[in-house]
Amino acid sequence: MQVDLREKIKNDKMMRELPNNHRDIFEQRLQEELHQKNNNNYTFMKIAASVLILLSVGFTGYQFFKPEVPQEIVKTEEVSKNKINSMADVSPNLKKVEDYYLTQINYQIAKIKITDENKDLLELYLSQLSVLQQEYEDLNLQLNTDEISEDTIEALIENLQLRLQLLKQLKKKLEIIENLNSKENESKQA
Repeated sequence: MQVDLREKIKNDKMMRELPNNHRDIFEQRLQEELHQKNNNNYTFMKIAASVLILLSVGFTGYQFFKPEVPQEIVKTEEVSKNKINSMADVSPNLKKVEDYYLTQINYQIAKIKITDENKDLLELYLSQLSVLQQEYEDLNLQLNTDEISEDTIEALIENLQLRLQLLKQLKKKLEIIENLNSKENESKQA
């Protein structure tokens, strides 16, 4: 059942001669294929351009026909933008004071080492700090509702000072506990 391809090609007349217009037919088919692919790309571009034109016409129409905002609404928005969120909004000097104390508080908190022995003490102090933090936030809200008063600003500064003192006390107590633990360890080893 083996077929010798060489013999088959020699015997088959069609395979020996190509039609005279073979090259023309091939080029015609090639051109048809190329033109079909380019047509699809332009269709996509036409759709994208149409969408872009519709969006720009819609935006321009909206800008042209949008209703004017009454001046009363604009004024209330300006007043709400002037809210005081912290002492920094009152004065640059108060911002420096607030930043100093907040930096010191965060630094002291970062230096605390949590162990099993000091966990209860830390929880007690941190609960007191959270109460002071809540009072601080209430005082900041009071700055927005009332006129800016010297008493409120002093209370804010005192609150920051209290928090810093509380953290320093905590640090001293933790050092005492650590010293006691190290003395106990030395006595056990001896």
